Amino acid sequence: MKVLHLSDDGLPDWRVEKAALTGKKNGFEIFFGGRFITNGHSAAFSRAYPIEWTAGAMIGVPYFYDRVKKQITRLVNEVRPDIVHSHNIGSAKISFELGLPVVFDDHEYFGMLSLVNAENLRLQGHTRHHSGIGRLINDMKLSFISRRSISNWTKWERELVSSVPTITVSEQIAQDLRKQSPGGTRHIFVVPNFPSEAETIEFNEPEFHEKLSCVYAGGDSKHKQVINRDISGLTNLFMIRDIGNLTIIGWEPESSQNFKATGFIPRDKMFFEMRQNSIGMIPWKKHWSHSFLNPNKAYEYAHAGLFVMLTSDLTSVIHTLEGNCLTFDNYEDLALKLQHFKTNMEELHKKRVDIFNYARNYLTWEKYEKNIIDAYKSI
Repeated sequence: MKVLHLSDDGLPDWRVEKAALTGKKNGFEIFFGGRFITNGHSAAFSRAYPIEWTAGAMIGVPYFYDRVKKQITRLVNEVRPDIVHSHNIGSAKISFELGLPVVFDDHEYFGMLSLVNAENLRLQGHTRHHSGIGRLINDMKLSFISRRSISNWTKWERELVSSVPTITVSEQIAQDLRKQSPGGTRHIFVVPNFPSEAETIEFNEPEFHEKLSCVYAGGDSKHKQVINRDISGLTNLFMIRDIGNLTIIGWEPESSQNFKATGFIPRDKMFFEMRQNSIGMIPWKKHWSHSFLNPNKAYEYAHAGLFVMLTSDLTSVIHTLEGNCLTFDNYEDLALKLQHFKTNMEELHKKRVDIFNYARNYLTWEKYEKNIIDAYKSI
């Protein structure tokens, strides 16, 4: 059986690659088509094909959309897949229109994401220095992109969920998709984006640390503010308060008092860097969309033996970790809780051991990968 993974993104993409490895383990021949492909993509793919996606194609602008559709048609005619595992909204919509045997892997919950993107576009528009005709043109452009993505992504997602097997990353999103589809849904399968056993099996129980150090993994907020991943003020907090050290994995390399950034590093080095710390943080300032987010960094922290501290409205993560985390409402609240751990490192070490063992027992990709095969069978 041939499975073609289609994405409007590219490789590396660890969720796509884990799904591909699941298929390969079940005896399928696996192919990939997506926006860009690095030399280091997973050996799970027999072959990977580039597809020239554009922003216009992703929001359904006819000329650009049709160009991508023709590329996918040629690719499908060459590979002749038995199943098309379509990651994200654009590739799934085109696959469905072509009448392919498709499973929709809804990484982001695109109806929600379109609204967040519209907020971000408005924010970026207000912070740019335009005047006169330049501002008018910019506002018109942003308005067109916002309206097009909100209209198309919401409509496409409802159509897909009601018509084809759908995979999503959390039960909370699955429940909301069912509510948003009054005509009913096809099967919805939940596959959280947990680390695989293969990449974490050799991790040892966390060692005791004498000094408090925290880590945040994510390069999404330094130069361009993302409204639902806002960590502005976090680095200053560690510079002015006596709450230990902070490492950010993903920002360009730099270092100063109580703070360093590593730049982008491969996953094996990422886990090594994480394990040098005691607390993994998701310190995004509160936003209405957080209840639908299930960031995989929380579970990477857990497997690395880090206690997880996160904003109190990230309810999917809080539910999944079942008490193996601590929430905060704002950065003052965070600072007070870090000060407590700074003088109670033995208590913190016990929490790290607990979450490490919980992750090994319950938070692995392999616990849920059967749902992918069940989705294939339900086409």
